[in-house]
Amino acid sequence: MVQHEQAESLLPTTGENSHIPDASLTLRLNYYLHEGRRRIFTRLVQQASPSQLYRALKKAGYTLTPTPVRSLVWQEEAPASKRFPTSYLNGLRGLTSLKVYTFHYTFAFSDFGYKPWGMDDRHKYLLELPIIRYFYAGFTSQVFFGIAGYLTALRLFQLLEKNDAVTHQKVFQNISGSMFRRALRLYMPVFAITLITTTYVHYGFFEQYRDFIDQKENFPGQWHEPKPPMLPTWSAQLWFWAQEMFAMTNIIQEATVYPYHDQHLWSILAEMRASLHLYGILVALAQCKKQVRLVLLAFLTLVYFWWNHWDIWVYILGAVVAQIDVLLTARDQANRETLPTQPDREEEGSLEEKPVPQPQISRPLYEFPNLGRLRLGRMARFRAPLRSMIRYAAFFVAFYLLSYPIDGDHEHAPGYIWLNKLIPEWMARKDKFYPNFATALLILLLARSNPDTSKWRRFLTSPIPMYLGKISFALYLVHGPLMHAFGYMIPHRIAWSAGTQVAEMSDFSWVCAIVTGWAITLVATLWAADVWNREVENRCVKAVKYLEQVCFVK
Repeated sequence: MVQHEQAESLLPTTGENSHIPDASLTLRLNYYLHEGRRRIFTRLVQQASPSQLYRALKKAGYTLTPTPVRSLVWQEEAPASKRFPTSYLNGLRGLTSLKVYTFHYTFAFSDFGYKPWGMDDRHKYLLELPIIRYFYAGFTSQVFFGIAGYLTALRLFQLLEKNDAVTHQKVFQNISGSMFRRALRLYMPVFAITLITTTYVHYGFFEQYRDFIDQKENFPGQWHEPKPPMLPTWSAQLWFWAQEMFAMTNIIQEATVYPYHDQHLWSILAEMRASLHLYGILVALAQCKKQVRLVLLAFLTLVYFWWNHWDIWVYILGAVVAQIDVLLTARDQANRETLPTQPDREEEGSLEEKPVPQPQISRPLYEFPNLGRLRLGRMARFRAPLRSMIRYAAFFVAFYLLSYPIDGDHEHAPGYIWLNKLIPEWMARKDKFYPNFATALLILLLARSNPDTSKWRRFLTSPIPMYLGKISFALYLVHGPLMHAFGYMIPHRIAWSAGTQVAEMSDFSWVCAIVTGWAITLVATLWAADVWNREVENRCVKAVKYLEQVCFVK
């Protein structure tokens, strides 16, 4: 009302000195528009002063400077990353996102990411061997899903350990808040990045190389990622975008949705659907005893496996690992509390004065309660090395199974032939069978590692993995558009600058061109992901928190 009165006061009044006579509604609206344009222009002129322009450019430069470089350019200390007991999983997520980037770049030029080692003469390179190939090839969405399932369930199970009414109320508050935030925090950045992509496509920036990229001889890998069509009007382009976003939010359908705006975003709907299933299961089992809950979670894992939902299956596997971790942690805590205290010096002296009775063979063993401890003490020196060997063997098994080729069950796959016989024939995604189990094993091994002495945890919580984990979701969102915008064309441009084609280059030159394109695109992707994380994701998080405060009962 006040704003309306202020706007009315800006109009000239009717009378002799009035510049406009008793104005009609149309004239009054025209006056509003004219006055608004004049004020905007005046404001822009004021902002265009050298000092204001300098401040604007400085602010833009500061915003676009990646976080690791700010200390060099702006003499600003990098903020210390927050550490939590589960920070090692954030580091694992960061390294996995880098692997996803590498796989999505290289599989456009070669089928090495799909085919197993030794299937023919073309696939006998050292980099294609199991475990080695894991770090650059193959799908890794199950790792993200398993980590998400573990972290979601772990928070809940730790609250349930306290066994009081107040804490149990917090459990349901925790689940309600998580479900409310989940969809918004997943989809808001996705809507933003795909809207930028549709704008990029509509204004023709992709048209120069559309036909070239679609030709198989230019990109011989097992890769097909069509882009949205360039439509004649902005409204039609926006409607096409809205239809795809609507399809990506349909959690009821079972089919996987591969949006034209970015084929890699299929996992967003899968993650949303799997998380909702897990939340429902956790609510249903919240009041169960710990051992009963573990048995039911394991049973539901089998049920979703039989239903052929590999994405939900690995989510629940993460929850199973979380429950096992909580049970083992409680057992360790109980063992520490029941350990005998060390005797003081007076007691030690009194014990030394008393002669220790020698065991007699003719007497029963139950009369010597310390004899078992003596034998266990002698075995203790072998227990630690044996446990270490078992852990290393388990890590080897986990990475070996995670290296399972995408086409490992389709063709002759040395190293996996016998394992393939154990995969059920009715399973739709046979390439997910062993990686799902391996994901659960890897998370369990990391969770049960000693946080003070574990080399795995120390590496995963080092600065580079932690930084990659911080920007992992942003890296996942921006790498596809940047690859299609210019990244995939870099090897071809290198070949053209040398007066040849990529297909005609020698093996060494071909690898160098692809590695160069990978490195240049990686720098641009990390830069864009850093800015996206700060300027878009963090704002989305703040917006979701504000909505939560507005909508939730105090």
